[in-house]
Amino acid sequence: MEDRRINHRTYEHPASGQHYQLVGVLDRGAGALLDFFLLVILGVAVILAAVLLMRVTADSSALLALLSELSLLLLGPLYFLLCWYRWGKTPGMRAVDAELVDRRTLARPVWWRLVLRYLVFVALCVVLGGYAILLLAVWMSVDKRRQGPHDRLAGTLVILRVPAQPQTQAVDGLKPVA
Repeated sequence: MEDRRINHRTYEHPASGQHYQLVGVLDRGAGALLDFFLLVILGVAVILAAVLLMRVTADSSALLALLSELSLLLLGPLYFLLCWYRWGKTPGMRAVDAELVDRRTLARPVWWRLVLRYLVFVALCVVLGGYAILLLAVWMSVDKRRQGPHDRLAGTLVILRVPAQPQTQAVDGLKPVA
């Protein structure tokens, strides 16, 4: 069932009656940029912690180097998947008031949808390299639901919840005051 369009930007979910707006490319890009900066800061912190541990324990430097590389590889998936699962948004999404929801229910997506969304995004980045961000921006700009391929395949939306506007009716031919 298609969501009912209230006005140019606002939709109403038929089952729940919730109103929402789709988050555009610029807002999503700003949130993603903030998430990238946070991941860089976390990555630098992990590297510094590994260097400090290597200085303290010189005999196990190879093991610590391996652990620091593994933690850097797991940092991205842990950051995104845990934030999406726990809060329905990353800190970057929170900065632009965006929320990741299941397309059908407007509730938080189930775990496997989050994993699928992340893996499709990573696959796009691996296959297309730097062009992936450009492709996603163009795709989301022309897509009716502002969904990238990773959102389409996972059945997710990035939305901004808005309060429902009370219905006003004209009385005896008078226009309602907003």
